[in-house]
Amino acid sequence: MLADDIQFIEVDSKAIYDKLISDFENALGETLYPGDERRIFLLQELPVIVGLKNDINESAKQNFLRYATGNKLDVLGEFYNALRLPAQKATTTLRFTLSSVQPTNITIPRGTRVTPDGLLYFATTEDLIIPAGQTTGDVTAESTEAGAKYNDFAPGQIKNIVDPLPYVASVTNLDSSSGGADVEDDDSYRERIRLAPESFSVAGPEGAYIYWAKTADVNIIDVSVTSPSPGVVKIVPLMANGKIPSQVILDKISAIVSSKDKRPLTDDVQVTAPAEVSYNIELTYYIATERQTEENAIRNAIEGLGGAVDQYKLWQAGKLGRAINPDYLRQLMLNAGAFRIDITTPVYTEINADEVAIAGTVTINYGGLI
Repeated sequence: MLADDIQFIEVDSKAIYDKLISDFENALGETLYPGDERRIFLLQELPVIVGLKNDINESAKQNFLRYATGNKLDVLGEFYNALRLPAQKATTTLRFTLSSVQPTNITIPRGTRVTPDGLLYFATTEDLIIPAGQTTGDVTAESTEAGAKYNDFAPGQIKNIVDPLPYVASVTNLDSSSGGADVEDDDSYRERIRLAPESFSVAGPEGAYIYWAKTADVNIIDVSVTSPSPGVVKIVPLMANGKIPSQVILDKISAIVSSKDKRPLTDDVQVTAPAEVSYNIELTYYIATERQTEENAIRNAIEGLGGAVDQYKLWQAGKLGRAINPDYLRQLMLNAGAFRIDITTPVYTEINADEVAIAGTVTINYGGLI
């Protein structure tokens, strides 16, 4: 088993310096005392030697999956035919509305741009023809660039036409934009490379289905694979931040895992979204009197945006089958500075492997200093 931080060569500066002095004294047959100019010169060279040794050590570590990053990790992935997932564009459905009924067909050309904020743009992917006598038409649009920042624009937010068209009065998105993703990060890619050998099997092992499901979208962070009945394989993916996958994502996964070179002939593969298990948070917390000067900072670290409560909600929704565990919420709040915590809900609850715990109502009461 590898150490947590394996070292291939010595990088301790004191040990290197002692050996450097010893080697020179043995070679010269003299003692280099602290005031010796030669000893001072060697001391000045020490940072360069330590730096070179660190570079050599780091280069050696990049040959191992555990430590490899960036392009080095890409090269390791090539050995398993596991390539880093590229950035992806977000999609949504736009509805164009005409100012009035027209006697002829109206064409909304492919590439017509719409924006929610004047900074991010979506463009239609095909020509939209609104027939004579009708005033609305729907068409798919995708972001002009790839990236996760194009996700989660709620229905009605993408409504500003960039390229004005005759007779078009308004446009709006009918569903939340989704599917956008940044280039796969090192940690996610490293985990997929570890799973890659499982993908070589066509006998339907759990690891193979997990590997292929994760190739569908960069934002898939967890996959549950179970067999509820003979011959049936149930695949349940979970998206980043505990989001439920859209039907588009489910269809992409189904297409990948159902191909002839990946799915055993007898497997009936079913790809479904995880079931949501709702829980509420209700608690009262107190801060120690001796930390009165930190009271506002501690309260913000617990209740504020990105604080202990938000961290707990993200952690709880970050993995399928993760039991609802109020002890972790208590730990996060204690780390943030709370002194005493009375948690009414949630209580510890086991959930199934194809379920995810999602926070419902949150009631945080501050009891004051004690």
